[in-house]
Amino acid sequence: MVHLLELAVTFIERLENHLETIKNIPHLDENLKKMSMALAKMDMLVTETEELAENILKWREQQKEVSSSIPKILAEENYLHKHDVTMPSLLFTSKVHVQTVNVK
Repeated sequence: MVHLLELAVTFIERLENHLETIKNIPHLDENLKKMSMALAKMDMLVTETEELAENILKWREQQKEVSSSIPKILAEENYLHKHDVTMPSLLFTSKVHVQTVNVK
């Protein structure tokens, strides 16, 4: 008798699980659509994140180039200042130097 009762309880538990699965079938389409939309959003965010990472790396390289050229520009300005070169010439020289650095 106890064994039959255990079998009945197990059967009822399994039956409840199967009935719950069957109840969820009509919602399956809706859930799949939601998952598909979420996946598309994730894909878009991954693409945006990759682009942002590329832009950050490019910006970092540009900052390194600018940082490495600052001592050269300052040295040129000090040299020109010591030799009494006028300010417009100094600006022109600095622009030319920056342009040649950017071309490299």
